[in-house]
Amino acid sequence: MTVHSEGQPAPAADSALAHTAGASSPTQQARSTTVRVLAVLLAVMTGIAAALVAFIAGTHLVEGAAQPIVWGATTFIATTGLVILLEEKTGLIG
Repeated sequence: MTVHSEGQPAPAADSALAHTAGASSPTQQARSTTVRVLAVLLAVMTGIAAALVAFIAGTHLVEGAAQPIVWGATTFIATTGLVILLEEKTGLIG
């Protein structure tokens, strides 16, 4: 049994890990919030880039403006959703 300088016994390894994992400092919370915001921003920017590519390709493939706009909007929604799903699976968001 290990005794600290204050005379109190050291916590068990499991409780020490649970304590550090459960309690987070304000700095860690701010960092976590920053990472979440940047991850969502990355998803939106990726969706915008994909929508722009789909719109440009659509303007070259069909005449008229309605169909390329629909392609761009659909691509934005699908790409943004996919990136957010991947970020949730990797643990960046959630």
